[in-house]
Amino acid sequence: MLNLRSSLPTSSGRTTARGAIVAGFAVALGLVLAGCTDSAPEPKPTPTATEQAEAGITDIQDTPGSGEGLEGALADAEVKTCELAGDHWEVAGTVTNSSEAAASYRIYVSLLTEGGDTRSLTQVDVDPIDAGESADWKTSVDVQDEALDCVLRVERYAS
Repeated sequence: MLNLRSSLPTSSGRTTARGAIVAGFAVALGLVLAGCTDSAPEPKPTPTATEQAEAGITDIQDTPGSGEGLEGALADAEVKTCELAGDHWEVAGTVTNSSEAAASYRIYVSLLTEGGDTRSLTQVDVDPIDAGESADWKTSVDVQDEALDCVLRVERYAS
């Protein structure tokens, strides 16, 4: 006769513990497999633009941040005009030298979409102005996009 008994001890405590482990494993496996099925509907594709955006305009002579001895001076500049005027943007403002010595300024004007895409980057250089004095600056940018925001980067250089 063939003996089909397992070689594991058959004490009732060990058999119960082993049964509980096997049952726990079966329940865990069932939960994992149930978690793999998804009753949610298939996601719908998001529409994409059929046209590519026109390339922006870059009109700079110096890479931003490349000047020797520059100081960030955003607080020194004020935008007074930032508007679409027909087929271009007019951007103008004032810069006031808050340092204790004469300084020149390099102002980078960015025109940005609501989503933060840069449509143009234009450099405006302001000749040295004495400490505490102000100077006007302006630029015209050949971009026809509507609803753009003007954002400045302002660098001050001791003269």
